[in-house]
Amino acid sequence: MSVCYALRLDEIDYSKVALCGGKGASLGELVRSGIPVPSGFVVTRLAFDAFMAAADPEGRVTEWLAELAAGRTTAGETSKAIVEYLADKPMPLDVAAAIESGVDDLAASKVSVRSSATCEDGTASAWAGQLDTFLDVAPNDVATQVKACWLSIYHPRALAYGVAHGYGHNQFGVAVVVQQMISSEVSGIGFSVHPVTQEPDLRLIEACFGLGEAIVSGAIVPDQFVVRRGAAEIVEATRGDQRRGLFLEADRPEPEWRELGQRGAEAKLTDAQVLEYARLLDQIEAHYGFPVDTEWAWQEERFHVLQSRPITTLAKEYREAIVDTSEPWCRGMRRPLSLLEASIIAHWADSRHSGGDFGFHADRFLAIEDAAGLTNMFFGARAFEASAEHIRTLERTDRARLVALLERGLEIYRRGHEQIELGESFASFDEAAERLVEIGRYTTSFPAMTLMALEAGHIADPRVCELAEQLRSHSLYPPFVGKLLDPMVETWAAELGFSAPSRAPQLVTWRELHQGSVDRATLEGRLSTVEDGYRFVYQVLADEERVDFVSETGYLIMREAGARQLVPPDEPDCISGMGAWPGVHRGRARVVLSSEPEGYELEDGDVLVSIQSNPNLMPLLRHAGAIVTDEGGVACHAGIICRELMIPTLIGTGRATSVIRDGDLVEVDTIAQVVRILERA
Repeated sequence: MSVCYALRLDEIDYSKVALCGGKGASLGELVRSGIPVPSGFVVTRLAFDAFMAAADPEGRVTEWLAELAAGRTTAGETSKAIVEYLADKPMPLDVAAAIESGVDDLAASKVSVRSSATCEDGTASAWAGQLDTFLDVAPNDVATQVKACWLSIYHPRALAYGVAHGYGHNQFGVAVVVQQMISSEVSGIGFSVHPVTQEPDLRLIEACFGLGEAIVSGAIVPDQFVVRRGAAEIVEATRGDQRRGLFLEADRPEPEWRELGQRGAEAKLTDAQVLEYARLLDQIEAHYGFPVDTEWAWQEERFHVLQSRPITTLAKEYREAIVDTSEPWCRGMRRPLSLLEASIIAHWADSRHSGGDFGFHADRFLAIEDAAGLTNMFFGARAFEASAEHIRTLERTDRARLVALLERGLEIYRRGHEQIELGESFASFDEAAERLVEIGRYTTSFPAMTLMALEAGHIADPRVCELAEQLRSHSLYPPFVGKLLDPMVETWAAELGFSAPSRAPQLVTWRELHQGSVDRATLEGRLSTVEDGYRFVYQVLADEERVDFVSETGYLIMREAGARQLVPPDEPDCISGMGAWPGVHRGRARVVLSSEPEGYELEDGDVLVSIQSNPNLMPLLRHAGAIVTDEGGVACHAGIICRELMIPTLIGTGRATSVIRDGDLVEVDTIAQVVRILERA
């Protein structure tokens, strides 16, 4: 029985993923389901195995990989040894014959040759951009490029990615996809679920002039389109200023960059084309039964799907309606607050405690804990706008009252500080709550809203500014809760027999304490959930209170902040971009101007600032606390990788490497879609 070294795409389905790799099996599935895919065949993993058996009979490669897995050598050193050892090893004759037969049957003048690792494009890891792809390959050169694809599994970036995702040295092989080359004028990416906000009813499509490699390599800023499910509505569209494109030129061995000039700012797709591809996305997702990340090309008035793989970065709960969206939310502050502290803010801002002096209240409140353990607060948009208008009205019509409210806050601050110093306690939770309502309203909420009005230019009163800044520069609320209320809660939890009383403020709300509605079993259950890495989502909707603990919250924060793609304007020392993974991280900048990692080192937590999000930088990405790039779109390879690694990533800034200096202290805030320079090196 002959060994199957090559299979046509129409002979392949997902049952052959171990033989044809993730990319090959997926393309076969697409062909069988009627999706337009360029003709081609797959050089199977058996061909790779035959080459390795002939080239390395003593198992030296396995030994080198074991050394890497044990941490006794680096990815760069291991790669150099393996690639040099295998480079001159010949391909077995029967494998070469199978490739030649496949090329002859395809009868294409030029082809693409793309790696398809057997652990690639799975539901857990995408291996995006880690292995090699060769475009515009002549038929006589296919076997040479197939071998190059095999060796790319041993490149430093692929080895580093495999280590980061827990793959052992014998857990992967390489198949290779050979297809008719599509020399497209317009190419792009399509996600059937928005990869950043994870809104299941929204698709994200990116488009560029030239080959799509320009997008996936992160080398340009593409056009972006957000389309509602069913392809009936383009919700948002952003025109990327594409300065150059990657094109195939006649009689040139590789694609070349071409300057686009003013053409780069033109639309890459018509609305009708965007909606047509959105319908294709719906069709592909329906066939697979899970959300997909696709690559496409437009040639001869039709779309050609070049790749489809699962979106590997979606939270388990992304389809669940966790946050109430009956009314819009307005983002407030981000602070280090426990669940208890966040719930008390909702308590003092509601209609029973605000109004009156304040002229506004918030009966809708949302608090989401992020991966850094900080709490992101949102208020109902109408209440937020009402508070700003109330302060503007006070400044215009009753300045004395505005000043008096702020001065009262200073007096409350002085009395509260004395109470903390004296260690005075409370007789009951209710007594503590009423004191906290006063503190929160006058020393926290009101001065904060006043400062927002000042910063927005709605009011410009020096005395008002002085008082508000004085109050906000020394917050009373956190130490008051931490030193006076938290000990009461810990004592209460201990009396319940809870195993970790000091953790109780992270697990209980004020309303639950007041109503006595939480028992020991509830606390133990929540503690177990939190120790498994879950974060809280807390909501107050009029008289209803909701507490959820979920596996991931970054996408919820991006979703409620409306950070789908719109880029805010730049300001001095504040550079805008597109958020590819949510989060806020502060660290020293490490500016890397090369697409190769050699010669650069990152300390854990450094911020990697680079021209483009090149997958070659994977050995550095493993140490980065955040990433900022000049170029790239949400769908670029490294954007996918950073979502898998859950590193806050800001891409497409246009100028980060020219403004940020090596060693600068920066804060990457992908929720606000900016990087701030806090301190110059």
